[in-house]
Amino acid sequence: MAAFLREIAALIRNSNAQAIAQRLQLSSTDSPKRQYVDSLSSKSYQAANTECERQVSGDWAEVVCHSCLAASAVKQAKLDEACKHQEAAVEAFLRVFKTLTRAWLPVFYALLVDLRKIASDADAQAREADGGVPNESGCLEAAGRVMRKCLAQELRDEDNDKSICRSWGALFVANQCNKIFFRLNTLKHVKSLVLPTMVSIDEYPLADRVTWRFFQGRVAMLDGMHDKAEADLSFAFNNTPPAHAHNRRVVLCYLIPVRLLLYQNKPSPTRRAAIPTQELLEKYKLPEFKDLVRAFVTGNVMLFDEALEEHMDFFVGRSIYLLLHKLKLCVYRNLFKRAYNVEKKSQVKLDVFVAAVRACGCKDVEPEQVECMLANLIFSGMVKGYIAHKQKTVVLKKDDPFRTVG
Repeated sequence: MAAFLREIAALIRNSNAQAIAQRLQLSSTDSPKRQYVDSLSSKSYQAANTECERQVSGDWAEVVCHSCLAASAVKQAKLDEACKHQEAAVEAFLRVFKTLTRAWLPVFYALLVDLRKIASDADAQAREADGGVPNESGCLEAAGRVMRKCLAQELRDEDNDKSICRSWGALFVANQCNKIFFRLNTLKHVKSLVLPTMVSIDEYPLADRVTWRFFQGRVAMLDGMHDKAEADLSFAFNNTPPAHAHNRRVVLCYLIPVRLLLYQNKPSPTRRAAIPTQELLEKYKLPEFKDLVRAFVTGNVMLFDEALEEHMDFFVGRSIYLLLHKLKLCVYRNLFKRAYNVEKKSQVKLDVFVAAVRACGCKDVEPEQVECMLANLIFSGMVKGYIAHKQKTVVLKKDDPFRTVG
């Protein structure tokens, strides 16, 4: 059983951080580790730590001990206990990390990722045991506090040269925080994350920047900053390798609504790419958007409402339902444009637009509702003209009354 501990001790002496990270992570397939973890099932922390200290010195013994005890607790489905051990492993590593450089970041990353995963599973287990009631002081929240501490204190490395400083791990840690805070829906913490100034955001590894920009785009989307959201989400999508289709699909879930909304607010022939093709939706397995996009383009109000209703759980779960609902104004605009193209006159009777809405399946719509919708479109600048209320006529500008949408 001591073979694993001797192996870890040798790797520490040789400063082989990558190999240590691979052996400490939960998914490790290292045979000596599996045997050692199995041997811990009936041992106390004191006994396990004493055994570790015979082979591994100082705080490293606590790192290895708590990490392996966490793995043992996971095997026994004691996830709350596993989470506490993993937190202790991170805390112990932080004490070691103060004297190390960025070369040891792989170990730090492995411990943090496992902490987030264990904490998430522990909370899910607790909710299931409590009949679906969320735990107010859950493991994931505690893990978030640990990671915020890491970001705020331990990664502000001013003692080492920039090329070897620990601050290079800040963006990775911030991304782990983002994953936790979005899961807990505590977005106030997302906005409070501050990165060390020693390293510029553009100097971090591309993978970390892609994840960071993805979360920043989601925050901007929720804050109504749609131009920034499009820029961040586009960066995330364009810099995610095509082989990572799942990650691209996740980005598209937010990028599609943002671009459609920008089309509605700022129509332009140069924004053609905002409307996703059916081929794109099929490629990334996003059938939830198919009818929605088709209704948006054709102005089919009833199909748009049905698509929103059918996939409400999908949209609500991603916090994009209200954003998509705002597109309805543009759906009416596209419908009215089709009616205008049939009439080809600058003065169109209100009844023509009422008939167009009813033809889409909205049989019970009243003329007053349609007039109100037209007034909103004119007020927003999406239709150029005015309503002659007494004559029940819409007087449209002769030159391009409907702003061009790709």
